[in-house]
Amino acid sequence: MTTDTDKKKRSRSVLIVEPKCNGCVVCMMACPARAIRVKNGRAYIIGQLCVDCGECVRVCPRQAVEPLVSTYRDVAEFQVTVVFPSPSLYSQFGDEVMPNDVLLALTKLGFDYVYDIGPFCEMVSLAEIEWLKNNPEPRPVISATCPVVVRLIAKRFPGLIPLLIPIQPPRETAARYIRRLLRTKTGLPDEAIGVFQITPCASKVQSITNPLALRQSYLTGALGIADIYGDIYMALKELTPTDHDRMLFRSSGLGLCWDAAGGEVMGLRHIEGALSVHGLAETIQVLEDIESGRLDDVTFVECRTCPDGCLGGCLTVANHYRARATVMNFVQMFGARPRVRPAEVKQLWREGFFDSEKEIPPTPTTLGRTPIEALKNIQEAQRLERLLPGKLCGACGAPNCQTLAEDVVLGRARLSNCPLFTGSDQEETA
Repeated sequence: MTTDTDKKKRSRSVLIVEPKCNGCVVCMMACPARAIRVKNGRAYIIGQLCVDCGECVRVCPRQAVEPLVSTYRDVAEFQVTVVFPSPSLYSQFGDEVMPNDVLLALTKLGFDYVYDIGPFCEMVSLAEIEWLKNNPEPRPVISATCPVVVRLIAKRFPGLIPLLIPIQPPRETAARYIRRLLRTKTGLPDEAIGVFQITPCASKVQSITNPLALRQSYLTGALGIADIYGDIYMALKELTPTDHDRMLFRSSGLGLCWDAAGGEVMGLRHIEGALSVHGLAETIQVLEDIESGRLDDVTFVECRTCPDGCLGGCLTVANHYRARATVMNFVQMFGARPRVRPAEVKQLWREGFFDSEKEIPPTPTTLGRTPIEALKNIQEAQRLERLLPGKLCGACGAPNCQTLAEDVVLGRARLSNCPLFTGSDQEETA
């Protein structure tokens, strides 16, 4: 069983289980970062290229890609344990199961404390409004909630790093607030308190083990929705009328819908010019448009790389269209006005409670250590690519001919890996 210590040694949030992999190239062709290769009939991930989007988990027909999420064993290592679910968890059980029921079910699973993250979503919405009002430049500002978007920008669009709003997402805000509360309440040090989120996607793992905008994550780990869903389902059947007298859910519909596409924008009630985009290809397109200056008239961009936002995360269970319908019903039921106190949020904002703790480092994936070396390697890769057939077959173990040519330049492959290459070794080394 993989422990948190093991995970922290890894540079990504998924693992390819070799005995299950038959090298079918489905994950390689689906990877938007071109981070997967196939060699000797097995897929492998190039860590420095991976953005932890989870597409490989979603598409693998053999379930050979394993998310490195936390387990109950990891939870048991701590003296006091805390769990709070991503708002998307509430949407997984249909309209008849109320959010409070889900939280009550979690109390049956052995956690010492169970919290609703919804109020913290509302707090972050108000903090973002304060930041936007007090910082008229730059524009457009990009949400930093989705860790895939943050890593995608750091690797592929490093020039957009200054546009990322320096406000921590609700999961980190909640973990920080809860840790502060429990240190006072229990008298225990941070290392004795395990704070876990129930997550819809594997990318949260990487944002915890290797955070980009924090010195260290306030979260201990993340449990996958798919892994804990069955236990919650069974615990829901054990709830009694006495259990239902206890109210743990404290959010409005605003906090509930944060994970749905457009949920974060909904919280920016009085900010004009905010856009929402969901889906990986659509997110990349919008980032390209921002980079080229085509969206300079936009104030704020909420990007989520999964379909329907986190409701379509690779670790969810429910159909994301059905989940969205459930969320919208809950919004109507609970209303869309925040329940947190604006005065408290403003005070925390002034204290810097929501702020990022360090600048996000650019990690561009280039073909050289210097601009001159990169330019030479690009030109050589273009020359080699012209020697290849230009087919998207994946037979060489790379997703396309351009990637194979780049791998050859970097010493990761040879042109002869392509079964359709008819040239000579002299052409490859010219």
